[in-house]
Amino acid sequence: MQVTIGICVQVAIALGTAFILSKTVTRMPDKLCRFTFLFVLGVPLNFVINYVNVAFLGYHKMGWLGVAIIALILAALGTIWLPQSLNSNTTTR
Repeated sequence: MQVTIGICVQVAIALGTAFILSKTVTRMPDKLCRFTFLFVLGVPLNFVINYVNVAFLGYHKMGWLGVAIIALILAALGTIWLPQSLNSNTTTR
């Protein structure tokens, strides 16, 4: 039963994160602001995911260094990955 709850919580966290990122990151043209936002969002998000993994799925607890490294990698990937254009008049051939 705990595994099912853990999986449901993981899915809810992923959907919430995807919603937050879809509404904010695409509107940030400055790469430094985007990197900072993703890193600041990634650190507490990693702690929440780590707590769910420990409490429901029986994983080992991650320290500050692991959380910071994961947040740094994800922020760097999110920064170099170009956001999609908001212009709906653009057509590709």
